[in-house]
Amino acid sequence: MQITASLIPHEEFHLGSWFVSVEKPCWYYFLKKRNTNRITNKHFMESVDEPLKELVNFLHQEGIRTTPSCSGHFRTQDVYEEIYDQLVQDREKIRGKGLELKDIETGKIIHYQNDSYELPWGEHEFLQKIMKYQHKGVLGMRLGHKRKIKNQILALKEPGTKILEREGVLLLLIDQGTSYENLATWARITQDIEEIFSQVLHYV
Repeated sequence: MQITASLIPHEEFHLGSWFVSVEKPCWYYFLKKRNTNRITNKHFMESVDEPLKELVNFLHQEGIRTTPSCSGHFRTQDVYEEIYDQLVQDREKIRGKGLELKDIETGKIIHYQNDSYELPWGEHEFLQKIMKYQHKGVLGMRLGHKRKIKNQILALKEPGTKILEREGVLLLLIDQGTSYENLATWARITQDIEEIFSQVLHYV
């Protein structure tokens, strides 16, 4: 089992499971594995970023499974300096007696121990990369055979947004320069998708 703290490309968020430290959940760890995204963690919505909650909740009510998501963030460097310090502490626990990690989607807790576990970067490289990486957001949807809905979502045009399909998952990818643009973009996408569902499922 190879769990990593790496900055996973947003186009690959759906290719595995995500975990947080039970003791200090300040970072998401990734394990590449087949994932059906069946949510059994009753506290799952607490892990969803605020700009995505309405859309994720709506999709779940419509019977659509969502894949691991991130709205995008605009935190200051000192926040990530503190996070890096915690990642170093996590590393020492993983190398030692192990670290308890919780699967975000299932709520299952695992005990992860690895004598040779390393962080993928030093602090300077981490800070350089995270300050750009954090602005990106993603939400994936497993739409199955809902072709009309899928095609209409794929046809949406929104500045700073890419919509594509990978491994049977429709991915909404955004990269905005400010928190205001980020929030406004997710709000428009949410409204657009709710309208598409309403038109296709309820009026056709």
